Amino acid sequence: MSRFFNKKIILGAGCLALFFPGAFVFGFPGVMAGQWQAFFHVNKAQIGRIMFYILAGTGCSMYLAGKLLEKLTPRLIILTGNLACSSAMIFVARASSMDQVYLWAFIEGFFCGFVYIPCLSIFQGIFPGSKGLVTGILNLTFGGSSAVMSPVFAWVLLSWGYGTACYTAAFASLFAGIAAFFVIKVPDVEKGYCGPEFSAPPLSLINTFKLHSFWLLWVVWALAGASGISLIVLASSFGRHLGYGIRQYIYILTAFNVLNGIGRIICGRLADQYRKQKIMACIFSMAGLAYMLMPYSDNIYVVSFLACFVGLAFGGLFTVSAPLVTEVFGLENFGRIFGLVFTAYGFLAGFLGPWMSGMILDATGSDYRIVFTIFAVFYFVSTILIMKISRPEKIWGKINEATC
Repeated sequence: MSRFFNKKIILGAGCLALFFPGAFVFGFPGVMAGQWQAFFHVNKAQIGRIMFYILAGTGCSMYLAGKLLEKLTPRLIILTGNLACSSAMIFVARASSMDQVYLWAFIEGFFCGFVYIPCLSIFQGIFPGSKGLVTGILNLTFGGSSAVMSPVFAWVLLSWGYGTACYTAAFASLFAGIAAFFVIKVPDVEKGYCGPEFSAPPLSLINTFKLHSFWLLWVVWALAGASGISLIVLASSFGRHLGYGIRQYIYILTAFNVLNGIGRIICGRLADQYRKQKIMACIFSMAGLAYMLMPYSDNIYVVSFLACFVGLAFGGLFTVSAPLVTEVFGLENFGRIFGLVFTAYGFLAGFLGPWMSGMILDATGSDYRIVFTIFAVFYFVSTILIMKISRPEKIWGKINEATC
């Protein structure tokens, strides 16, 4: 009982470490998009690039974070990520141009990977029988934190101004990161511990690229990731397009983030009991249908309801993919493989989603039907591709051939 209690405390510390980096990535840009447009006189395409730079930074760091886990203790990597994320918020408070906001976005995204990958890796090892549930809890914190903090960011912004909102967030994040550092200490995991069920041959970069399932998952992350992440930026502009102010269109972002968070727990629990590919196919289909319907309603509550399904699919992508990677490639390879898969999200999803949608909206006079239909197609294609991921025994056959 004592050991389990200690494990739960450590899990809580991992959630604390993820809370503010998640809020900065998923909530802060959506709330501050209007402010940045007003400050720097930029268009929707330029605002859309913010998320591109966040994802590019994340894509650059995920594989690196996985490699660093082989040499450094997880809590040291996590502390580094938290300190950098907090410092970046102080930097963006003093931003004087859109280029500096882009630099903030890249730094924030880059060091989020230093918190995210170590947390997923060590807690899947600590809770080998509940990988999906634990991953869901961590992802609930990472994605759902923005549902808590988006209204807070908006309230502080309206009450005390932009600079105060940034500085308050920075110091709260700094405190949380340092507190988590002193609690997250898992000797067995830091020595490379893993359960016997995760025994797997190590995969080189070349052998990974030979696997069909790796590329299927990579494309799914590019398409589904682009569709999901875009709503974080588009929530505010679509709300204004419908004639609503910040106090109303924040409902869209909040609805998205609530299901983005809660859905991670639900999908994570289901992933421990049912086939992971079917779970993802189901939520992708619902999100595609939601995107098809969204531009045909001007009711803020209906749009917010539909945003819930996109949030569910976005959260499920993160939660179910992590144990799927472990199941297919082994826990020993998780950090590196998940980092490589994440490059699709980091480098391609940012362009296919926020950046491309911003250009289309500027070129078409804010025709959201075109943009939302494209994202619906992305989700439907992802539904097909995820079902083609090979089962573990087929994957290990290919690995054994490649390593012989």
